[in-house]
Amino acid sequence: MTLPDACTDQKTLVLGTALWGWGVDRSTAYQMLERFLSLGYRVVDTATNYPINKRPEDFGLAVSWISDWIASNGTDELSLLVKVGGTDNMGGSSPDLGGRSILNSAAFLRDKFGAALAAVAVHWDNRGDDESDLIAETTDAMAKLQALGLSIGFSGVRNPGLYLKAAPELSDKWWIQVKENALFNAARLECQKYFPKARYLAYGINMGGIKSEPSTEIGSLALRGIKYENNLVEQLSKSITSNHELKPAPKNLNELALSNSYRNPALSGVIVGPRNMEQLDSTMDFWKRLKEECS
Repeated sequence: MTLPDACTDQKTLVLGTALWGWGVDRSTAYQMLERFLSLGYRVVDTATNYPINKRPEDFGLAVSWISDWIASNGTDELSLLVKVGGTDNMGGSSPDLGGRSILNSAAFLRDKFGAALAAVAVHWDNRGDDESDLIAETTDAMAKLQALGLSIGFSGVRNPGLYLKAAPELSDKWWIQVKENALFNAARLECQKYFPKARYLAYGINMGGIKSEPSTEIGSLALRGIKYENNLVEQLSKSITSNHELKPAPKNLNELALSNSYRNPALSGVIVGPRNMEQLDSTMDFWKRLKEECS
């Protein structure tokens, strides 16, 4: 199974699992997954080291939960995009991206997920010119997975030009995950220099869960230790109430982020990481209205 094709007027909404086991318990995770699938969505993003909560005993928890769900429910409706390479969940970036490791990880994931495994992606790569031979080993392994019918991707590659140099034949095959929001688009712009025909999935669109009003629960910002300037929320909130012609009209910062991402022709889709059912339902409802308005 491969990821669905995407174009500028039919974006892919992807359910992210970075907070599963880290602010999202198993029961809530399954409820969100089942609601997501019941409304016709199918692409779910995870990583072999999620959640990255600095608790070694939780390493691989998201993969384990998804595997257990598949064992009970099957694979017909699910397309999984899985990032590989992480050797721990402590928040660092020391992955194992050797060719054998990538192929072994893919075999492990096929055993866990069966036909639900749609794509395998490289997860963080800080290597430079002095390790070009090792990068070529990585891209060679990814080419083998692509030849087997899997979609391929990468996220957090510091020197994307080295990936093009190592495997120019894969230039239009990649699904590239990039952090992109109101404050940041540098990662996509850098990748587009080398991969203008790749498909881009944005994550972090609402900057870690920033909200216009305070919440009583511990949010994603607190979990991840993210802090912003005090006037940022005020500035973004003003953009919601300003004189604009966006339809459907966004009512909060999450909807504003979804609207901007959906209308960005450079993006093929968005990865969302809700903390609860209310967040998921409101996101999917607004996404549906965006599709209807922009079709």
